[in-house]
Order: sequence, then C-alpha cells, then structure tokens
Amino acid sequence: MQHLNVTLLQVCRVAYEIMQTLYPDAAGRFRSLDDVYYYGGQSSHIQIAVLPHHARDVNEMNLEEGDLIGIAGNHWDGYSKGKNLRTNQIGLYPSFKAQDRIETADFPTYPQVPLHKPSNQES
Repeated sequence: MQHLNVTLLQVCRVAYEIMQTLYPDAAGRFRSLDDVYYYGGQSSHIQIAVLPHHARDVNEMNLEEGDLIGIAGNHWDGYSKGKNLRTNQIGLYPSFKAQDRIETADFPTYPQVPLHKPSNQES
C-alpha cells in the first residue's frame, strides 16, 4: 500500500492506522476525499497555504503563500472552510492550495531507565 484515497472517514482511520505499521510516518501517504482526519480532543487542525488564493466571491477568503489556516472542514467539492490566522478572515478556499502543518513534540527520554537488548539479538 503506497498511497491511500478514501471516502468513509471511519474506514480511512483504520486504513491509516494500518499504514502506520508499514511506514514510520504515513501522514503524507493518504488523502481523505470527504473530510479532514481528526479525532475527539485533538489540538487545533492547522494548514499552511502553499499557493496564493484571491477570493472570487464573498464566501471565499484570500490566502498568501505561508498563511496559517485553522481548518473547520472539507466541503466535499474541492473547497475547505477555515480561518486565515493572519487576517482573521473566515471563508472557503481551494483545498489543494493548503497542506497540513506537521507538528512534532519532544518526548521524555528517561535516561535513568536501563535498556536491555533481547537475549537473541547479536551485539
């Protein structure tokens, strides 16, 4: 499984979790065609504009490359709704003009805990 395109959100979650066993980070190897990937209680979902967008009507918002967008959802028609965090404008924008921002977190290393190699592993 190299890349995954799905439409049923629950099926997407299961398939994505399976992909995580094949790749250290499968975040760039899937696209949900009907909704953004989320789970209850998560931090805000932020995207980064990779292409500029000039609103064509009052329902759309302007984007400049590099703008951060708080995404509210996918509208299933090629557009997503969100809030431009630079301008505070809320509106629609073409989904392909933004990518998910990948956030990392430091994990504790617990240096006081000794690591033991399994006995069947060579040195």
